[in-house]
Amino acid sequence: MKPRNTVAQTESCTQLTLDLIEHDGRFFLECEGRQVDGCRLGHAARNVIATMSRPFRPAKQPRILFLGLGFGHAVKMARETLPQEKASFIIFPEAALLPKWISEHLDEDPLDDERVHLETASPFEPLPKDYAGSQGIFADLDHLDALAPKRWSITSEAVLSGLCDRLKNGGLLGLISTRPISNLERMLRKTGFDVATDLAPLSEKSKKNRTLYLARKGHYQRSH
Repeated sequence: MKPRNTVAQTESCTQLTLDLIEHDGRFFLECEGRQVDGCRLGHAARNVIATMSRPFRPAKQPRILFLGLGFGHAVKMARETLPQEKASFIIFPEAALLPKWISEHLDEDPLDDERVHLETASPFEPLPKDYAGSQGIFADLDHLDALAPKRWSITSEAVLSGLCDRLKNGGLLGLISTRPISNLERMLRKTGFDVATDLAPLSEKSKKNRTLYLARKGHYQRSH
C-alpha cells in the first residue's frame, strides 16, 4: 500500500484546514479530512461547462464566474469551449495559496491564461456589483459544502437571489452535486430560474453519478 503524503497545508477562506494530498502519483484536496476534489474527478464539471458555454460561443466578451477553484477542471473546460480573446474567467478561490499549489503540482496549469482572473473575495460572500451582466456562474456544491460557513446554504433565497442578480437575462447558473439537494429546484424556480437536471459520471470510468443543475435566468438573446 503506497502512503498518502500531505504535500501542503493552508487555511481556507473560512478558517478551515485545507490539505493537498498525494497518493500513488495522484493529487487530492481535503478539507478537515473530507475529500473535496481530485485530479481525475473533473468529468461532471467539464460536462456542465460544455453545456453552459454553448449559447455564449457567439458572444464577443463572455464572462464566467467560478465559486471556488478546486483543481480547476471547470476553468480549463471554459478556456477550451470559449476561445474568444476578450472572454474572462473570474475565480473566487477557497484559499489564497490554492492557485500556487495547482501551478506547482499539476501536470497542466488550468490558470495559465491571461483571460483568467483571481479575486480575493470568498466564494461565500455576495458577488461584487462589477460582475452584474455575467453570462455564467459555476459551482461544485460538494466542494462548497465542505468549506462553507455554518449559516451558508445554496438553497437560501438570499444566496440564490444574489447569484441571479449577477447574471444577464439568459445567463446560466451551473451546479453539480453528488446527491440531489432537497428544495434546490424549487428555490431556483422561486428565484426566477428555469431549471433542468441531468446526471454525469463521477469520473470517466465511474459507475457513480453526480447530479447536474442548469438554471437559466430568463431567455438568452444575442446582442449585435
